[in-house]
Amino acid sequence: MEEQNSKTITAFDSLFTNHRIQMLKILLPWIAPGQQSGFAVYIKLLELQYTLSFLRKNTSARLFGNGKQLSSDFFQGDNGDTMELLDELLSFSGPEERAKIENMKNMMASLQKMREMMDMIQMMQELFPEGMGGDNPMDLFSGMSDEGLASVFQMFGSDRQTPPQE
Repeated sequence: MEEQNSKTITAFDSLFTNHRIQMLKILLPWIAPGQQSGFAVYIKLLELQYTLSFLRKNTSARLFGNGKQLSSDFFQGDNGDTMELLDELLSFSGPEERAKIENMKNMMASLQKMREMMDMIQMMQELFPEGMGGDNPMDLFSGMSDEGLASVFQMFGSDRQTPPQE
């Protein structure tokens, strides 16, 4: 994972530079220490200028990636790409950001489990329409005891040991 992230950063850096800028970067350590900071800013300005020029010429070209794009509705469909992105971001995150990313991943995993459970209930409702209690899939659980509900939640990997109280 770390190697992939490094390749992405290197690809970005090499795309938005040219030989002249690379030569200036090599020259930087040879300049007097008092002048290096101004020279570094000059190099960054040249990179910005080169980047803007490059992007004007290549307005519709895909710059990076494998052709996959994140879904704008990642809570509904397959969110594997989003999970992969979050994993990549973890290696560059501080402790606070890491906690937020982990929370997002856990929330998305919980939503996926809930979606799978609802799909299974719907499938059972289609297989046994007369025994599923009508249009509300949650009616399936209406006659269960607290222990029965707890076992259903455990079966689907929920951290909850008891059903929600109404």
